[in-house]
Amino acid sequence: MPSTRPRRGLLRTGAGGWTVRTRVLSALLAFMVGGLAITGLLTYVAQFRVLEERITSELLQEKRELEVIAQSEDEDGTLVYETVDDLLATATLSLVPSDNESVLALIDGAPKYKPNVQDFELMDSPEALDQIRAAHRPGSSSWLDLDINGTEVRALVVSVQVPGDPSEGIFVVASDTGVQKRALWRSVTTYIALATLTVITAGWAGYLVIGKLLKPLEALREATEEITVEDLEHRVPVPEGRDDIAALATNFNRMLERIQSGFAEQRRFMSDVGHELRTPLTIVRGTLEMTDPDDAADVRESHEIALDELDRMGRVVGDLSELAASARPDYVKPRPTDMAEFARSAFARIERIAERDWVLEQVADVVAEADEQRLTQAVVQLAANAVRYSEEGTRVVFSVARVLGAQGNEMHVSMRDQGVGIAPEDQLRIFERFARVDHSRENGSGLGLPIVLAIAEGHGGTVRLASKPGYGSTFSIVFPQFADGGDGFGDDGSDGEGVRSEGAGGEDVGGDGVRGDGDASHGAGDVRSGADDARSGTGRRQDEAPDSPRTIPDTGDHESPRPERSSTA
Repeated sequence: MPSTRPRRGLLRTGAGGWTVRTRVLSALLAFMVGGLAITGLLTYVAQFRVLEERITSELLQEKRELEVIAQSEDEDGTLVYETVDDLLATATLSLVPSDNESVLALIDGAPKYKPNVQDFELMDSPEALDQIRAAHRPGSSSWLDLDINGTEVRALVVSVQVPGDPSEGIFVVASDTGVQKRALWRSVTTYIALATLTVITAGWAGYLVIGKLLKPLEALREATEEITVEDLEHRVPVPEGRDDIAALATNFNRMLERIQSGFAEQRRFMSDVGHELRTPLTIVRGTLEMTDPDDAADVRESHEIALDELDRMGRVVGDLSELAASARPDYVKPRPTDMAEFARSAFARIERIAERDWVLEQVADVVAEADEQRLTQAVVQLAANAVRYSEEGTRVVFSVARVLGAQGNEMHVSMRDQGVGIAPEDQLRIFERFARVDHSRENGSGLGLPIVLAIAEGHGGTVRLASKPGYGSTFSIVFPQFADGGDGFGDDGSDGEGVRSEGAGGEDVGGDGVRGDGDASHGAGDVRSGADDARSGTGRRQDEAPDSPRTIPDTGDHESPRPERSSTA
């Protein structure tokens, strides 16, 4: 049972590095601070601008009110105010300045009138009076910025003249902009303080929340630190819920299971390889130690034994290299192949392996996507396997047929023998590396069938086995006719339904043209495994069928008895 160890600490990095939590939190706070800063800056820039516009508008409003008073007329149409003094006295004494405003009337440069109540006095500052006199332009108005007792003041200097009066009047209305700006700056300070408090609060809350969210990642980090080749039992606790973190933890545990299984299989495989290579070396060493160098016959016998064992070692090494090559994606290179031509070419090779009654039973006259070289290699291996487990003179039937499967047209390349057959319990392991059933007949490496399975899976297919002890076995390499689900029409436009039946010498042994291979396609078990299992020899079935292999009761006929399902990989 995989162990689950307690998590400890928070997600960390190496010395001097930033943790994931710190980086995420820093990024969030940086965006937050930037957003608050930009918002505050734009807001208060706009407010300062509005303040300037409001002050300007209020000062101009006072000027317009003065103009209205100056243009007042009697009923007879004459001006009410005929002197500058009367006009400024009326306009100034009747005026009630707004907050932070001050009004002053000068006649011929001398201060004379001011409202009874106002927030500050212009006439108390000689420097301000001198600046007002200097800024006065007869017949026009001008703007003036003053500094009165350390306060910024904005003033509008208006020239006042009355027809018939030689006196020169000056009407001054001023606003204390410094006081209003200071109030706005206090608002800015308050905003900064509140924004800082908000960032600190958000940072603390984010630190806690991000830490909680990243706890599963911390567990993943700790798991990667604790996992070694000697200890692959550690698993990551999967948090509740169905979020991305839970999915990551689940997938990580599955990856650990695959790694653990792969390491276990690798150890077993290396143990098997060591055993397979150690045995012939032991035999050679023992033979040489026991050889009498003075006995020529004994020396010849020892020489033959040593060569046989070395040949067996060579076959093992060669087959191991072949299996290693099968893990490459370009091991099988399918291309359009004339299956009828392939069948004849492959049959011409296998019928010379040993003295058997070789029969080419079916030939599908179709084109399929296949690697002819690899497929021939698999057929030769199946033929050698059939010879190894059958007696001299028995029949071995080879066939190539197209069969309509559940996913479309399939090619069935089958080899049927009349050998000893395979027990149901052995059918589950014969495709494992170095697996052997009948040791009395063994002279192979135990790697032939795994190579056949690798070639079948390289074609996107599998290997099916139908066998019963005493009646022989049928191995069928099954793969899709076309990887893209093509219609499978031959080059000549025919649909390829016809199946040719030929004997070893070309004689007809059943030319009724049946569709498919009766033995290899009915009731045959699939040898299925994933690509990794096929290459590493795990011997597990991809479909993990729970039912155990069963056989049809014996009918005395070699053709019909077969397992309903025998699945190995």
